[in-house]
Amino acid sequence: MKKQLFGFLTAVSLIAAPVSGAFASDKANAEPDVYVNESLIMFEDQNAKIIDDVTLIPARGVFECMGYDVEWDDKDRTVTVTSDTGVRFIVLTIDSSVMEIYTFKTIMQVDNTQYTLEVPAQIINDRTMIPLRAVSEAFDCTVEWDQDDYRVDITTGEPILLEGAQPTPKPAESEILKMSLSSDTETVSAGEEFDVYVNVANSPKDTFLSGIVASFGYDKSKFEFVSGTLLNNDNEPLESTVYAENPDYSTGAKALYVTIYGDTARTTDGSVMKATFRSLTGEPGEITLTNNYDTLRGFESYLMFNNSEQDIIYDGQQLIVDKTPIAVNSAQ
Repeated sequence: MKKQLFGFLTAVSLIAAPVSGAFASDKANAEPDVYVNESLIMFEDQNAKIIDDVTLIPARGVFECMGYDVEWDDKDRTVTVTSDTGVRFIVLTIDSSVMEIYTFKTIMQVDNTQYTLEVPAQIINDRTMIPLRAVSEAFDCTVEWDQDDYRVDITTGEPILLEGAQPTPKPAESEILKMSLSSDTETVSAGEEFDVYVNVANSPKDTFLSGIVASFGYDKSKFEFVSGTLLNNDNEPLESTVYAENPDYSTGAKALYVTIYGDTARTTDGSVMKATFRSLTGEPGEITLTNNYDTLRGFESYLMFNNSEQDIIYDGQQLIVDKTPIAVNSAQ
């Protein structure tokens, strides 16, 4: 999905704020992890819940991660979920076991079907909870359950289109914007600092990199995030106009950097950011990019490019976040 600069700058204060989202699976309380296209959903204050063998999820979060729209009508106590194409939407009423599914066949014709839910939509901890599998499959998603890891995996299907409409051809993976990590450091001693680079491939043409949010996952008992900076085309530090660093982020550290100076900003693929870490113990470990979906803050890692007219954020399906870890070994 693509968003504008305002939403990006709003994230500055959110990144700097403590992370309070509850998102770890809890078998004792029947709260599984939920993944959408391999991104863990980090629910703000109410996890998914299994009731009578049916997984219920907060109405927002999962479907917003897919790019869908979720609306709550307090008067009628209904929640409406609309696909990213707008061709299909479903309506659920609190405490009702009936789900209404509406699909536009043409602009003037809409089909309506009803689906009987095993568990009705309901309110838990002031959150609207809806049956995951029924709603996901209503949008032609694939839903899989892993009992050992206590997790649900949702994979989005093909776009839902009007009859006769042809889907937009998907770009090859080699053409999609991509973030990845690299490092020149192979071994470290206790107390030693080392650099990790965020690399970008397939940058949009005729743009400059105006902002980046990079979230790093690592063992906090072994590594410490020190600082970061944007890099220009010569791989030299670029002074950013806005930044926010949160070394206490849930999975490791999260950092945001923004610049408005297109004449000095990065315009080519390559290393766009340098992050400096410190080894606390000298023990071996790994550092990776993470890209979970926080229901309050959005995706953990994303990029913003300026095309001389506006800033556009690339995340979700418009960005591949390579989670291949960087291995750091002990020098001892």
